[in-house]
Amino acid sequence: MLVVIALAVSTCNRPAGDSDADSGPALGTDRNPIVMAFVPSTEAEKIVEGAGTLMQMLEDETGYRFKDYVATSYIAVVEALGKGHVHVAWLPTLAYVLAHERNGAEVVLKVARHGRDTYYGLIITRVDSGIDELSDLKGKTFAFVEAASASGHLYPRALLMRNGVDPDTDLERYIFAGGHDSAALAVYKGNVAAGAIYEDAREKFSETIPEVLEQTKIIGRTDPIPSDTVTIAADVPTAIADAITRALLDLAHTEEGLKAMYDIYNIEDLVPASDSDYDSVREMSSVLDLDLEKQVRGD
Repeated sequence: MLVVIALAVSTCNRPAGDSDADSGPALGTDRNPIVMAFVPSTEAEKIVEGAGTLMQMLEDETGYRFKDYVATSYIAVVEALGKGHVHVAWLPTLAYVLAHERNGAEVVLKVARHGRDTYYGLIITRVDSGIDELSDLKGKTFAFVEAASASGHLYPRALLMRNGVDPDTDLERYIFAGGHDSAALAVYKGNVAAGAIYEDAREKFSETIPEVLEQTKIIGRTDPIPSDTVTIAADVPTAIADAITRALLDLAHTEEGLKAMYDIYNIEDLVPASDSDYDSVREMSSVLDLDLEKQVRGD
């Protein structure tokens, strides 16, 4: 089922059954299948296997023809959505906002895990650090996770700045620990005064190092971060977009469909979404004066 998209090939996004010599075959037919793109946030082989299964299920549910495309980068999918080469994409938060701004792509569903469709970043410190508020972090050391992490860097950085702490000028220094668990351990061990983590990375150590929970405390919580998306290109006909949305929601409530989604991205449920759900991303980007395209490209 895996197909590598040649971006020079044009597609025509018209409802199945509407075609003529000038416009080409209708979208969702054998000659012009609906292309669903998957981004490389997990192992490629795992995505390929799950995607093939999901494509067959979607064909059975909708009667349309589908092809899957496992991209090499987030930006490749954003660009393909705008050119008509990809019709549906599983995009992470920042990439979705960029796709919406650049070419009008619309989120229709978002992923839920652990019963929620949002998550948070936390700022923690040791209970004996003498740090009780975010403003107390001035002149202190700090651990972020990695530059592109929403919960481990971008949202916590915006939270600090809204509270009068500019990491570049007000902290003694900061590091990128490379992982949420590493950032939590750096705080616990006293290597840094405070750190940003996914909620709640500390629980990973609750069995082996229970003292992590006992000896660290939360002093800040970010705005809710909306989860990953199912995004549809702007020029996909409404009837087809609605059929895809309904089919995915239905499949997410079957054992076989949910297993296929879990195998791809550890998805536990899908829920309806709208563009306004991602306004906190725009606010964060504004606070940080973030160049979304550079961020998505990984520049």
